[in-house]
Amino acid sequence: MKKLLIIIAMLSFAVPSFADDLDQYIKLLKTDLKADARDIVNKGMVTFTPEEAKRFWPIYESYMSEREKFLDARLALIMEYADNFDKMTDEKAQQLLNRRFEQLKLRNQLDEKYRPQFATALSPRRLVRFYQIQQELEVMIELKAISNIPMMKWWQGE
Repeated sequence: MKKLLIIIAMLSFAVPSFADDLDQYIKLLKTDLKADARDIVNKGMVTFTPEEAKRFWPIYESYMSEREKFLDARLALIMEYADNFDKMTDEKAQQLLNRRFEQLKLRNQLDEKYRPQFATALSPRRLVRFYQIQQELEVMIELKAISNIPMMKWWQGE
């Protein structure tokens, strides 16, 4: 977890502005997530028995593969926001907002799909621990992503 926090802090300084190096930032974010997520979960679930690990990791890999689609969609939405930032219309803003809420619904549906599968691999307490680790990881990534996005202009001439 400390390693991810350090990476996020370094990315904060590595990205000079929202529009300048957004593509590079996105690549770094995705690379770091892939490289560190499994390690963070593994360290957080320190007491995995061999049998639990055998059941858990295939489910986790499948879950993360599908979760990556949501990260891609989130990043595409950020890119579209960046592309339209200086010429944003009410219609485009509404479209972007609708897409974001749809992404959140679909992500929650994925969690509902996988929760019973994870429950076959983990006890309820271990399952809660996994979701706590997963949520913490996702909140840190989302915070990093949104901290570099300028607020929507809401009046002309801003």
